Amino acid sequence: MWAALLELLIPSVCPACDAPRRPGETLLCARCAAELTPLARLGAAHTALAYRGAALLLLRRFKYEGRRDALAVLLEPLVARLCALEVDAIVPVPRHPERVRELRADPVHLLARSAARRIGVPLRDDVLRRTRPTPPQTSLALEERRRSPRGSFAARPGALHGRSVLLLDDVTTSGATLEAAARALRLDAGARRVECAALAGTLPGARDLLPSAPPAAL
Repeated sequence: MWAALLELLIPSVCPACDAPRRPGETLLCARCAAELTPLARLGAAHTALAYRGAALLLLRRFKYEGRRDALAVLLEPLVARLCALEVDAIVPVPRHPERVRELRADPVHLLARSAARRIGVPLRDDVLRRTRPTPPQTSLALEERRRSPRGSFAARPGALHGRSVLLLDDVTTSGATLEAAARALRLDAGARRVECAALAGTLPGARDLLPSAPPAAL
């Protein structure tokens, strides 16, 4: 029973490509590890990885399949990137309730909660809300991506007065979602400083690598 439970929590395969993994080996196989491309910044956002190759597969496994082993791999470069930022709290970019029901989870909330625990700062998931659903950014042209999130966030008045916070998303492309959410944190919640961050950033020309749904099989 314990072996089956351990396999469920930490499968004995690479979380990106499902290659068999022997006991004691790292979670990510050498081939997939070599595909991870560090990305320190995309526009105004702090990032950890380029959203392509193994990073794309890991994020999809985490978001659509709930793979905690994929989250464990992704969390390491994210924490390494964010630990130097001096902030009072982490605020996750919220999904609209309709999107949460569709996915049956809120992956960004889980990512932010895990990062907050590792960095040692509070998670403030009670401040920001999404006021209307927006279409997946991967389905939009660049100019539509910039317009779509405008006015789609609201924050609790005064909840972050004078505080410096980290606003965290899973993937950023144009930066429009982070910008709209950060605006609400500054104007409504009264945050003194908002550092925008995402686990991964989409590089120019990589739109063909951004399917909005998981593959039938990997």
